Amino acid sequence: MLVIIIWILVFMGLVLGHELGHFIAAKRSGVKVLEFGIGLPPKVCTLWKDKSWTAYTLNRLPLGGFVRLKGEDPDVQEDFHAKDSFIKAKIWRKIIILLAGVTSNVILAWILFTVILTAGTRPIVVVSENSIQAQHASYLFPTKTFLYQKWYISDTAKQQIENIPVTIEDVQSWSLASTLDIKTGDIILSINKMKVNAWNVDTVLKNISWGKVDLAVQRKHKMLAFSWACGLDHCELGIAYTGIDISAMGLFKDQRIKLPLGTAMLWGLKEIGSETAATFNVLWTLGKWLLSFQRVKISQQLNKMTGPVGAIKIGGMLYDEWGWTFFLAFAAMISLALAIFNVLPIPALDGGRLLGVLIQGIGKLKPEKYFTIESYINMIFFILLLVLGVYIIFKDLVTFRGVKIPFLS
Repeated sequence: MLVIIIWILVFMGLVLGHELGHFIAAKRSGVKVLEFGIGLPPKVCTLWKDKSWTAYTLNRLPLGGFVRLKGEDPDVQEDFHAKDSFIKAKIWRKIIILLAGVTSNVILAWILFTVILTAGTRPIVVVSENSIQAQHASYLFPTKTFLYQKWYISDTAKQQIENIPVTIEDVQSWSLASTLDIKTGDIILSINKMKVNAWNVDTVLKNISWGKVDLAVQRKHKMLAFSWACGLDHCELGIAYTGIDISAMGLFKDQRIKLPLGTAMLWGLKEIGSETAATFNVLWTLGKWLLSFQRVKISQQLNKMTGPVGAIKIGGMLYDEWGWTFFLAFAAMISLALAIFNVLPIPALDGGRLLGVLIQGIGKLKPEKYFTIESYINMIFFILLLVLGVYIIFKDLVTFRGVKIPFLS
């Protein structure tokens, strides 16, 4: 229960940090801030008002917060023409205000990554050599090769891993492997006559380009051979093989990765680059399937999404099993995810509003009329995002809490 309370406070802090970025940028740009809300409406009370008459309010729903700027309400037409309204601000000031929240979340993620790497941590996951994250050096999501190059895995430990066979633990029903009758429990002996083991299997699979591929496996006491042709665009076998828990095997020379402050700051930035690339890849895949209009695939992608309930559950599991450093790492990833999500060019998000500001500036549109139209578009998309959020929360309740909900259970 304590972890849940802590995670709710952390999540609130990340969202409030985002809104604080908008708040500071607006104040510095001369745009009046009417309200800084802690939590979401309905309002409980006004805590105080500062010298510029900004109201600091406490609201009932503990899901973050918001900043309300002068000139954002289409029903208050007189605010449109005020010198200190958002709509009358110069375009470069609007851009700064809209990007300030995203920037704030990125800075928070950077600080958290730096703290973790300075205090000392272990890798969260040792990723496959052919994963998206493997394209970027990372201490939190490293490859075996990266850890070996950084001297966290000794030559002796590397030899131990090379003696571990590659056992298939899952075969996707739709996959090429299923068609070839490759089964769970098969041990991969070689690929294109190259012997494979737990150390080199990722690299060998990554280097398969196209043409004929030969696979030799052991099934109990039998030796079997499979062949297939790879296309130019992809060569996906559709299997999962047993991973190697390097931490559990005690293969690190030093069980903790601990960097000097300056080095940790640099690698904190690299962690942001790695996570950003991986996140955009996931978003691209998600968007592609959502726009496919194929019900089964859309359902599969929606089921992969998680929200506050799922985040609380995952955060609690990380804390219970690995301690506060993994918990902070997860918080850093959530902060970065908030930044990436908000920068997407979708109405109601910062990226959508930024796109609207650019369209208005380039098209020389009359601000008052354009903003009124945009505000209604934002409202529609806000409702759609809210509905999606409610769906994800309900789905998480089904998944993590066993709550029975019609049509979702």
